[in-house]
Amino acid sequence: NLKRLLAYSTIAHAGYMLMGFVVLSSQGILAVLFYLAVYLVMNLGAFFVVITVARVARGEDIAHYRGLVWRSPFLAVAMAVFLFSLIGLPPSAGFIGKLYLFAAVIKEKIYWLAVVGVLNSVVSLYYYARVIKAMFLEGAEGGAERLPVPAAAGALLVALLVPTLGLGLWWTPLVSLASRSLGFIAP
Repeated sequence: NLKRLLAYSTIAHAGYMLMGFVVLSSQGILAVLFYLAVYLVMNLGAFFVVITVARVARGEDIAHYRGLVWRSPFLAVAMAVFLFSLIGLPPSAGFIGKLYLFAAVIKEKIYWLAVVGVLNSVVSLYYYARVIKAMFLEGAEGGAERLPVPAAAGALLVALLVPTLGLGLWWTPLVSLASRSLGFIAP
């Protein structure tokens, strides 16, 4: 069940954010603020794709995502972008968020925590890759029935995709905003 998978991954992402609090530094808090904003966008996007697919396919299991690229290329690509960002792969906002968190932990010389974070990201790669494989490499069950995306849903997905990719390429405005909210200059 994809909704359940995303819900469980929320626990892991909360753990990433707690890494920033553990270091008890301004850099750690800045990383948490940045990651919180980024996580909000990428997770809302992933859940919105799940809701959109569930409305038409009448299910949330990975089986309902088989061959999604043939039934709705936009939904498949959007979900892949959100999942890559949740994993923390470049050039996504999730990558930059994890980079800031891991840098804060490493700066405080808590290396074991950084290693645990990286290993957790590798484990998440396995679970999310199963979904991506189903969407792009497996055939759809029961034929390739198109999944229409209403205009409003498409617009909302674009509004979530832009920051998910954009903050992976140009993150300084969000870092500056987070820095100002904390009352210090960004590192």
